[in-house]
Amino acid sequence: MMQSMQPRIILLKEGTDTSQGIPQIVSNINACQTVVEAIRTTLGPRGMDKLIVDSKEKVTISNDGATILGLLDIVHPAAKTLVDIARSQDAEVGDGTTTVTLLAGEFMKQAKPFIEDGINSQVIIRSFRKATQYALKKIQDVQVQVKKDDPKEQRELLKKCAATSMCSKLIAYNKDFFSDMVVDAVMSLDRLLPLNMIGIKKVTGGSVTDSKLVKGVAFKKTFSYAGFEMQPKTYVKPRVLCLNIELELKAERDNAECRIDNVEEYQKIVDAEWNILYNKLDLMVKSGAKIILFKTPYRRCCHPILC
Repeated sequence: MMQSMQPRIILLKEGTDTSQGIPQIVSNINACQTVVEAIRTTLGPRGMDKLIVDSKEKVTISNDGATILGLLDIVHPAAKTLVDIARSQDAEVGDGTTTVTLLAGEFMKQAKPFIEDGINSQVIIRSFRKATQYALKKIQDVQVQVKKDDPKEQRELLKKCAATSMCSKLIAYNKDFFSDMVVDAVMSLDRLLPLNMIGIKKVTGGSVTDSKLVKGVAFKKTFSYAGFEMQPKTYVKPRVLCLNIELELKAERDNAECRIDNVEEYQKIVDAEWNILYNKLDLMVKSGAKIILFKTPYRRCCHPILC
């Protein structure tokens, strides 16, 4: 009985904040407000870019909310939730990361006086949820129906949406050029294909208007073999061969053992390996393929035969 009445002793690290209740909620709001103020000036078409240098001296210039919040070294647990909000918005929508962060910060700023007056936080949360229902109802009232049977109208609406998301980016002055390219890329996909099938290849040099849309597969690969100047660079409706086999002499496994007692036997083994490689090359040539895509490594000696 006496043992159960002994007080508990909790050891905390020096500097630990032990506040509870209203002071702790206010402290969380203040921490979130500090993070919000760091990205507030990046919002909108006239928003400013932030230059961030990390611990490895890597320089990043961006006005994207999710990128900036991901580079900030945020320690406060409540302020870290803003990073999660921005990442979720970026993953689900792909835009509006700064907006959702500022909205969350503004909601907490408006709720702060009520918290200090002693109003329970659950009451404020219920009010926010009720306001969300009113906002969704208002959106449904002012929504614009898209006529899917009119491709021209649908394309114009998609183009406007794409141009709007580019207003705060570095390519804002070329938004008409890139909005057309983005809409063409999206509409070239089949309905069953996901949007991540659209890839972006960055090439150093040139102007932004030199960008172009390739309706197919693009490889960032340069010609590096001897005699490539003599090879044709353009084919019309070629036969493409995709290979998932190795065209090189494999090294023996660690536990493999081959016993021979003369040079002729060794030469037969070497010839057999080369014959396997030559047979594969012969089948590739007979297939009539003009373009061959390899997934695995291949030997340089294959170039003269294939070319």
